[in-house]
Amino acid sequence: MSERNWRSKKGDEMASRDEINRKIAGNAWTSSYPYENLLRLCDDFGHRFGGSDREHRAGEFLQSQMKEYGLKNVHLDQFPMYSWSRGNCFLAMTEPVERSFSAISMPYTGSGNYEAELVDVGEGEAGDFAAIGDAARGKIVLTDAETNRPGESKSHRTDKYQRAVEAGAIACIFINCNPGMLHISGALYAKKPGGPDASDHEAAIPGIGISYEAGATIRRLAQRGTPSVRIRVENSTFRSHSSNVVGDLPGGELANETILLGGHYDGHDISQGASDNAAGAVTALEVGRLLAPFAGQFKRTIRIVCFGCEEIGLLGSWHSSRGYAGDQPDGNLRLMVNLDGAGRGQGGQEIVSATADPKLQQYFDKLAQSLHLQIDTRSSLSVHSDHFPYFMAGFPSVGLSSRDATAGMIGRGYGHTEADTVDKVHLRGLQSAAMVVAQLAAAVADDADFPFQRVDHENVVERLKESKQERFLEHHWGRANVVE
Repeated sequence: MSERNWRSKKGDEMASRDEINRKIAGNAWTSSYPYENLLRLCDDFGHRFGGSDREHRAGEFLQSQMKEYGLKNVHLDQFPMYSWSRGNCFLAMTEPVERSFSAISMPYTGSGNYEAELVDVGEGEAGDFAAIGDAARGKIVLTDAETNRPGESKSHRTDKYQRAVEAGAIACIFINCNPGMLHISGALYAKKPGGPDASDHEAAIPGIGISYEAGATIRRLAQRGTPSVRIRVENSTFRSHSSNVVGDLPGGELANETILLGGHYDGHDISQGASDNAAGAVTALEVGRLLAPFAGQFKRTIRIVCFGCEEIGLLGSWHSSRGYAGDQPDGNLRLMVNLDGAGRGQGGQEIVSATADPKLQQYFDKLAQSLHLQIDTRSSLSVHSDHFPYFMAGFPSVGLSSRDATAGMIGRGYGHTEADTVDKVHLRGLQSAAMVVAQLAAAVADDADFPFQRVDHENVVERLKESKQERFLEHHWGRANVVE
């Protein structure tokens, strides 16, 4: 990062780093494009559930915008997958009192009728299931959805679901831990990954989501006697396709090396998915627009990717990462930047999370200081977003997210509920994130001394073990949903 200049397309003409950063910042802070694109994704196309017509049309829109902004090699990188369509969901307590509750099916829940005694496992952590022993077998499990507060690391929804399946439960009910009469949603993994029939890609047992208020009522009523519930679900799973939307800003003398910036554009079918993650997708798109005038002036190629199907198993990033991991013509990937959660809030509260790599964290901490960017940095490992497949393939990766008004809420806040809507996202937050990401990406793309390279599988295993997440070496719900 010692070089003072970036090369221009015009031979001897040089553009200073400060000059380009000023142009990036000025363009970002005077642009309404990201908010306009957010409105198109959320208000015009709606939920953009993976494999749906809405997602397909949203991908075509993002493709057209990349072309309009001047990105090169713009294309839809299509991959096969199994999509899902929501039908009716009915939940009622039959004992000790009769009472029905509003509920929704979790994606990939199949169809059927289920009635059994209800077993409450509280937060659904490993210790909670161990405490009930064999009591869940043949029963319907009741558990909180994600319970982590800011700064905490607790079990993911799919961890709790897998415990319920392994305990022999016949269904699982998830309670949203945030008040507001909001159902909680989230995809489940296939019961027979790789199977030839659509039914193989349905979940092993039904999973349904209910509100905080419904869960509190069920728990109160259950104190009156031995509780039993009845569930009826009607849904369908079908073969479809999705696409990653890809566009390049070609580099100079190191054009075969790539800095990849990506954010998923799909969402859950019960909401607009504005903060999770339309905001991140339009941030990636805006970074492409901001940097397009300087294409060729950076040493490395900058690639913008809007991922499909993150919410149902990171399917787009599993597909994309394979193109770099094998003997493919996609070039030498030097860094993956995941924008899941970018662009939320009022701006100025960006966080860079290096994936289980303190040295990479230190690099970005120093880089942010040199650019006079007020961002927090950390080293952590999440296995549930689009950087993870790249991490598993050994590539350096970071996530850039933005704090928002839900930072004090439990778990995902408004995410994965009906309330993840456009009114929760603001133009200033989108502008701030795009400016920060663009300046960081430009600096890394032109850093001749960028020291981080792909590591071998043994190094990946060691980092997983250090993070106490080595179980994902054998099983990851998203990889289980991949269709070859």
